[in-house]
Amino acid sequence: MLETIEILGVKVHNLTMSATLERMEEFIHTKQPHIICTPNIDYIIQAQKDHVLREILNAADLSIPDGMGVVRGSWILGKPLLGNVGGRLVVPRFCELAARKGYTLYLLGARPGIADKAAENLKKEFPNLRIVGTHHGYFTKEEEKELIVDIRELRPDALFIAFGTPMQEKWMSEHAMELNVPILMGIGSTFDRISGFRKIPPTWMTDVGLECLYRLFQEPKRLGKKHLLEDPVFFYLILKDRVKNSYHRHEVREKEDVR
Repeated sequence: MLETIEILGVKVHNLTMSATLERMEEFIHTKQPHIICTPNIDYIIQAQKDHVLREILNAADLSIPDGMGVVRGSWILGKPLLGNVGGRLVVPRFCELAARKGYTLYLLGARPGIADKAAENLKKEFPNLRIVGTHHGYFTKEEEKELIVDIRELRPDALFIAFGTPMQEKWMSEHAMELNVPILMGIGSTFDRISGFRKIPPTWMTDVGLECLYRLFQEPKRLGKKHLLEDPVFFYLILKDRVKNSYHRHEVREKEDVR
């Protein structure tokens, strides 16, 4: 049974990177569809109002923490996560594993040409990697039907989906059974990073939780206002939840003492 930690009503599985990869392999061997979500601060804030998104995140077969902000939030709550295991970190590690084991991938999402370039770069890094198909994320309802048939017939072991939240989570949830892919994983902007379209922060910045600061300098107009608001709101809600839970535990202890 996987250990689950709840952060503002959103469940997150407490796994290391190696345990996450092991779980993904188990999903492949079952040949049954499994949804993997990667909640970060943005996801968790959206889930406070978007109850459909929250239900999808909480029903996911695997929900792994994306970003040191979420990890730090778990520390404040007194329920420490083992580490940051976000999509940007998992994808290359899984591709390395897939290249060794012969697992197949399909890359879906982002703007036209981005998934193709991401596939090209991944194959350069992992020459034995088998990517059976790519498609951008800008398709019509009619094209969607053909796309689903195409993916189902190609039978990839893993489908990485980059539509952004909450669209990718809702799309996975709606189409998981008809796609019948063992792993369906929402990965946000990961294709942009792998393709080189978006610069990747130095490892040390990711390790100490300064990735958002790096992204703010890279894309101040797109991310500035959003992150300036989201991060303080997230930690305010975390602290509020911590105080509420502490008060509740105190009340319970007082009642037990009276008895």
